[in-house]
Amino acid sequence: MIVPGIQSMSGNSPHSQSSSPTRARQVRTAMSEQLPPWGVLVLESHHAPDFSMQWREHAFVKIVYFLSGAGVFHLDDRVIEFSAGDVFVIAPHQRNRICDGEGTPSSLYVGCICENVLKAEPVTAEKIASGKLSGGSRQTHFVASTLRRMVYTQDLALASCGVDMMIDAWRLLRGVTDFDCNRKEGDDAVALEPNSVAHATDAEIVQQYIDELQTSFLEATTIDAAANQLSLSRRTFTHLFRELTGTTWLRRVRELGIEHAKKLLQETDLPIASVAFESGFADLSTFYRRFTSMVGQSPAAYRQQVERS
Repeated sequence: MIVPGIQSMSGNSPHSQSSSPTRARQVRTAMSEQLPPWGVLVLESHHAPDFSMQWREHAFVKIVYFLSGAGVFHLDDRVIEFSAGDVFVIAPHQRNRICDGEGTPSSLYVGCICENVLKAEPVTAEKIASGKLSGGSRQTHFVASTLRRMVYTQDLALASCGVDMMIDAWRLLRGVTDFDCNRKEGDDAVALEPNSVAHATDAEIVQQYIDELQTSFLEATTIDAAANQLSLSRRTFTHLFRELTGTTWLRRVRELGIEHAKKLLQETDLPIASVAFESGFADLSTFYRRFTSMVGQSPAAYRQQVERS
């Protein structure tokens, strides 16, 4: 199956990325890629200024999040403008192509979900329609954060990667077809909370959350959402979190994000905008400020120092 203008983020550990052109090299034309056996893949594309793309159609659904750039998305005879932050859905077998604007080459993340995965959710699959999402900032944030988590899962390459990717793929499909903009943050987490948590003490519940935060920090949104997830009051959660970690929830989440960013800067040649996105920062200027404040130098300077050492 051919994915236009996209370079794959392999399922290998990030350690294999530093000498590989798969994640950061700018592309000028469409490239081919194979989906893994479980049928779900997140791809990353950074277009060169002279990028061009021929018409393509695919036997899988694509969910495209534009990190930067601007231009037009062609869906058969429809021409739809896009800019940074926009999300598009392309149904299977839909002719499509991307045309970047003059001087505005795009960087994007694409969730590819094969038809066999769609068959497990036939009601949701029937609702898939090609076009630009119009659910507002909450829907866009949901798509971006889900793709970000899938990138992280994909790069960890754990034995459960395929299952985890399929679970997130179904969530992503629900998010673009039946999104409730009035849903409160943390509701999904409460619904998925293990029954065993109900029998633990408050301190044990928070300690388990702290342990899991090492790999789930990208899903952290607000203190209230975290407290709701654990069925604790905000006051109880914040008190126990500080008592067990010696720091605040927000600072710990930021520390984990910056540590992940440092790892990406060390082990990949990803553009800094992508490092920021994959580390949980939606705003590049905020990432620069946080990184410089916590590390003592800018992301670019840190990368240069690592390369010299």
